[in-house]
Amino acid sequence: MTGPVIVEGFASIAVVPLILAAVIALLFWRTVVPRQLRGLQVAFETGPMRYEVHTVTESFGEARDLLRSRGMRFGVATYLFALTGALLLFFEYLIYAQGQSDGFHAPNISLALILIILPAVISSGSSLGAQIIKPIGHGKAKLQEASSARNTAYIALTILWFLGVGLFYSLLGSWGVPFTHRLSGSLLLAFSPSIVAYGRVMGTSWQALRQSSAQIAKGNPSPFHNHAPNARQQVIARIVHLNTLAMPVVAINTLLSLIAILVAPELFTHSERVLELPEYREQATIMEEGGILGFFLIELFSNIPDPGLRVPLVTSILLFLLLNVALVGFLFVYEVARILFLDVQDVSGRGGIRLADSRLLRAERSQQAKVLNFCFTGFAGQSMLLLALAMITFWDSSFLPQGGACGDWENTLCTYVEKDAMEELTWMLASGGQICFLLIWLTSLQVGSKLDDITFDASISEQRQMLTQMEDMIYLKQRPFTKLIAQDKWTRAIEHYDEILNPTETSTQGLDLLRQTGAEMQLFAGLNRWEEAEENAVSLLALQTGRDAQVARLILAAASLCQRDLPEAAPRLALLNKSDIEAARLQWFAAVLDSKRSVPSASKPVLGVDPLMRRNIDLLNRTANGEPRANTTYRNKPADRLMLLGDCARMRLSGRSEEALSMLEAFMKKHEEHAELPTSTWSQGRVVAALLHLDADRPNTAVRIARELRKQEPRHPHVRSLVRILNELGLLDAMATEPTKMTMLIDSAGDWMREWPILHTVHISPRLGSTQARKHAGRANAWIVHSKDQSVSKYWMKSNLWKKIPYNGEHEPPHGLYLHLYGVITTIAGMPVDLGLPSGINHNDLVQRNLV
Repeated sequence: MTGPVIVEGFASIAVVPLILAAVIALLFWRTVVPRQLRGLQVAFETGPMRYEVHTVTESFGEARDLLRSRGMRFGVATYLFALTGALLLFFEYLIYAQGQSDGFHAPNISLALILIILPAVISSGSSLGAQIIKPIGHGKAKLQEASSARNTAYIALTILWFLGVGLFYSLLGSWGVPFTHRLSGSLLLAFSPSIVAYGRVMGTSWQALRQSSAQIAKGNPSPFHNHAPNARQQVIARIVHLNTLAMPVVAINTLLSLIAILVAPELFTHSERVLELPEYREQATIMEEGGILGFFLIELFSNIPDPGLRVPLVTSILLFLLLNVALVGFLFVYEVARILFLDVQDVSGRGGIRLADSRLLRAERSQQAKVLNFCFTGFAGQSMLLLALAMITFWDSSFLPQGGACGDWENTLCTYVEKDAMEELTWMLASGGQICFLLIWLTSLQVGSKLDDITFDASISEQRQMLTQMEDMIYLKQRPFTKLIAQDKWTRAIEHYDEILNPTETSTQGLDLLRQTGAEMQLFAGLNRWEEAEENAVSLLALQTGRDAQVARLILAAASLCQRDLPEAAPRLALLNKSDIEAARLQWFAAVLDSKRSVPSASKPVLGVDPLMRRNIDLLNRTANGEPRANTTYRNKPADRLMLLGDCARMRLSGRSEEALSMLEAFMKKHEEHAELPTSTWSQGRVVAALLHLDADRPNTAVRIARELRKQEPRHPHVRSLVRILNELGLLDAMATEPTKMTMLIDSAGDWMREWPILHTVHISPRLGSTQARKHAGRANAWIVHSKDQSVSKYWMKSNLWKKIPYNGEHEPPHGLYLHLYGVITTIAGMPVDLGLPSGINHNDLVQRNLV
């Protein structure tokens, strides 16, 4: 059989490889890939040297659902393109080798090259972006879909990178570098981001992968797999373990081989016995036959007289040495996915890639899709390129048509897909991956050796689930924190939290952590400290999805809105039940903040009959008119109480404190003996009454109220703030520090002025002397610009409202205004929370969109 040629046109036999490649790629995707992605796990730190391990895809169906999720579309397409392209090349060669064709069909080869090169370019850009562009929410548990700006940044970075590669190619040409070296060197640079990413991921996770696979291969549970493995799992673990052990050996062989060809390449010349073997093809360097190790193995196996044994043995060994990177990147892409999901790079090595907060990986499907999408886009394309290169260059590039056999492509494509350049590029890509792995692996050895000191608990989830079912038996059934806060019983809530912080039973440790996280989430939300509420909501979802999930997801969505992070809010709002009134209010407020959003149709019916929504709409209309007081009667409900106190704050800004006090006292007197919410025990209302007395220059009355409250509700955050204000005025002794730190930030130790805009996102700062404080105040509540001399209606729709705030340090807002200047009010599990009312909202646009 003569060498292959490029067959122009489209013969009937050319349909066969096309169909085979498409069918096998589809079957592989629908069956093999989901099966290999079963049992993806994530580990996150829950204490010093202690990690919990949770499974996110327990079944074949869950893995399929993850692959079908929205964030996986691009990764799926990239993977299938690359796989189909490589299979198309393979079947074209098989048809030619079987004598069914004179060569390769030009349309199929063109399609295969496009399907391979495009994912390889995407792979390079994806890997480059993941390593250069700072992850969203780095250092903080944030959830955000890929914004158009972020996607544009990835595309721009990829374009700039390949423009730089083109410049490098031209520069090499100006230096007189031969075409072969110039082409292979430039392509190596082009695809180097994926090589570096491979080295970072595998190098940092090698210790964890080795230890876990060794235990499973022996039939024992591993730190990341708490059940005894079945036979199939043991076989897979054995393969992974052997390949893991071989990786450093192959990498060291690569390094020594590179040194050898640089220092003394003439030392590696094969014996006459090898040169006389019919299957042997002389290579340009020893790198093309597996380096030093491959060189000596060829010499060793040349002593085997039987070609039926010798040829497959030599071929398989050389393929492994040459394609170790590709095997790990493609066939072991599932292990890469497990490593990235497990997120143990920090404790297993040094220099890894972190794509998402590990708690979010447990709690949020979109983040799981994001990490898995990177596995396919960042590794599969690069690995398929290397496999295709190895296929066409193995044993003297017998796959490649050369010279006149290229036909019309002789002076175009064949000029670049040239034998020597492709062979050189193949071993350079493989070697680059091995060297990167070796460098990271060596720096990670000391860190990874400490893995034995860390406790990885993979059974805690099942134990916690069992304990949760008996929670009411273990602990006396108690009212949830949301109900206590709604009733303004803060002292009782904090005392209950104090008990949770100091458990007496070690056997319920897993449940205690869950209860503590849930308590902190609700308490911080009640204090409108949204940053901390968000962190604990993410942790709660990670510790136990399902139970309390609705409350946690409501808090996550509310936190994003309060932080004015609308791109982050979008996926969180999408997870909520749109017909639920509490979720519907958040959907409405998101539409108020973002002119591009609309209220879901499922939310409109419940919003239309919600009394609290009517009050929020009335507030927006009053803000547009500069009217601080509502004309409607306030109901004695937790949310309406906050609305009343918010109106009192707005009236204080208008210089109508006496009127506000009369309104508040009338309300409290009317509902003093209310069966469910008596105002006689409404501490927050009495705090505001004391502040109004201060406005009216009646400090003695304010002190009397504060003393009574200090005895009745000593741990109430607003009571503590009132006492501190009076203490600063020299009217009352200070209180001891609250040990749980469940207070307004100003009442805790530390640099509260710096942290206030971050933690109290919808509360104006007690001190407005700095530009930062006034900018934050404008984002938190636009009413801070209102005064007797100017109306909020004039500035509300302006984004630079903060410049008109009439407080500059010398002239401060009324005492304790931050305690009750509320904006839009909603509820979470019945607990009222403040969403603020930022500047820059176009009221006319709200009217046109029927939001008010």
